[in-house]
Amino acid sequence: MELIPPNTNINFIGNRRYAYAFTTIMIILSLASIPIKGSVMLGIDFSGGVMIQVKFGKQADTEDVRQALKPLSENPVIQKFSMGGEEYLIRMETPEEGADKLAQHVQDLLEKKFGKGQVEIRSLEMVGPKVGKDLREAAIWATVVALALLLIYMVFRFTLSMGLGAVFCLIHDLIIIYGFFVWTGKEFNLTILAAMLTVIGYDINDTIVVCDRIRDNLKTMKKQSLIEILNTSINQTLSRTILTSGFTLLVVVSLLIFGTNVLQDFAWALLIGILFGTYSSIFVASPLILALDKYIPVKRG
Repeated sequence: MELIPPNTNINFIGNRRYAYAFTTIMIILSLASIPIKGSVMLGIDFSGGVMIQVKFGKQADTEDVRQALKPLSENPVIQKFSMGGEEYLIRMETPEEGADKLAQHVQDLLEKKFGKGQVEIRSLEMVGPKVGKDLREAAIWATVVALALLLIYMVFRFTLSMGLGAVFCLIHDLIIIYGFFVWTGKEFNLTILAAMLTVIGYDINDTIVVCDRIRDNLKTMKKQSLIEILNTSINQTLSRTILTSGFTLLVVVSLLIFGTNVLQDFAWALLIGILFGTYSSIFVASPLILALDKYIPVKRG
């Protein structure tokens, strides 16, 4: 099945300067989120603390919930977990009391405010600060090791310039996902880390398809310039790229529309990753291979 005619010849590389400008703007916007908004809001998986899911018998106001919990925590983070406002996620620092006592304490405080039988503690998760720190370090190392192994794989299978182009694409995509979560104030937890690692796998597969075609065309189009070879390779894989990304996005959009809060944040990470991963495999990887050709010449044949 081909959406794009086989003789399509869009001049992607010829418009690389626009891509450079757009890529630079997106990276700057993403990195600017850190000094402006602060670091990403870490979930209890990474920061340590307590997360409690509470369901009320009637609609409750966020400020009323915060006031009710004042004796327990000065500044709890309270998020709506349902559209109607009957269910909330409450995050607070780790108390000295155990999980069972804490759940009862929270229920007593909320029932005092909202009435007896109006509060149901649906779940309670507690993570110590040491465990959170260990998980945070493990997450960073997992990402670094994944990128390093992918670079080694790309160098052995293709060339150093293609490997560097592919890894830069992945770093570009991860920076934009991170910036999105900082700007929106969404929580970054193990689920989002899983989404980012999924994006790495998805995006590298997309880039490998393009690089594989470039390698084949380097053998058969020896008389053409590198720009022509790169353009031809991107156009030849364009139909596959659009079909794969399009159908994957249909699933992700379904998760955004019909999924729960947790699934929606996961879907947002995938949506940003797939959109920018598709963009970067076309407008970032190939132009970077061309730019690196001056220093690391691409071998032909």
